[in-house]
Amino acid sequence: MQLVFLGTAGGRTAVLNQLRATGGFILELDEQRIHVDPGPGALVRAKQFGVNLQKLTCICVSHCHPDHYTDGEVVLEAMTLGANRKRGVVIGNEHVMRGGGVYRQVFSPYHLNAVEKYYILKPDESVTIGSVEITATPTRHTEPKGIGFVFKGSKKIGYTSDTAYFEDLPRYFKGCDYLILNVLRPRGKQYFKHMNTNDAISIINECRPKKAILTHFGVFMLKAGPQNEARYIEQETGVETIAAKDGMYINEKKETKNLARFLNRL
Repeated sequence: MQLVFLGTAGGRTAVLNQLRATGGFILELDEQRIHVDPGPGALVRAKQFGVNLQKLTCICVSHCHPDHYTDGEVVLEAMTLGANRKRGVVIGNEHVMRGGGVYRQVFSPYHLNAVEKYYILKPDESVTIGSVEITATPTRHTEPKGIGFVFKGSKKIGYTSDTAYFEDLPRYFKGCDYLILNVLRPRGKQYFKHMNTNDAISIINECRPKKAILTHFGVFMLKAGPQNEARYIEQETGVETIAAKDGMYINEKKETKNLARFLNRL
């Protein structure tokens, strides 16, 4: 199991000013290589951080907001070798795959025709890619069709995506070896339909993952210091908590390392 973070910024100000990168993350699990939420700059950051997107087997887009999907089509073209080889899988919610209301379709029919399969998931629905089961989890976000994901193979990895905390959310992530939480703001600073440090503590205390990883940081979180908030969460929950950095690799068999320290001074 390996995770590579191609970007850890969230919220318009942090994203538009590229205070941190915004390429999503790569999960390698049981011979599957899955790119989750390939936002602005995913292609460039993959090159910078030594990730070969031609080896992807799956792309997952949680919801139809630009910081989560902007590079989706070019990442798909990398996976399909320039749309010349029909391979790979794309997974998204209804707005991502079909558009609707104020949202446009993320992947064109041309691009969807280049992959082996694509799936539209609602909360509690699952598909299996190789030996990895991918289940959609519910969110409470401004994109009403938004979903999170649980990836279950030899390890179980949860991803909340963008969501407010709600009572039923933690049960979806029970038993996770790693739980990736989008935590936009630090303790004491709330933002509509997003999580802050206090919300992360609530989820972690209830679902008890082996490790928690924070990402998707807004300006207030970057000013407070994501590592400071991670330490506070760890003190409050007793669960090892990591603040992700751009270019960070998390590998079970190796020490966590960061390939781009110059990007992570905040």
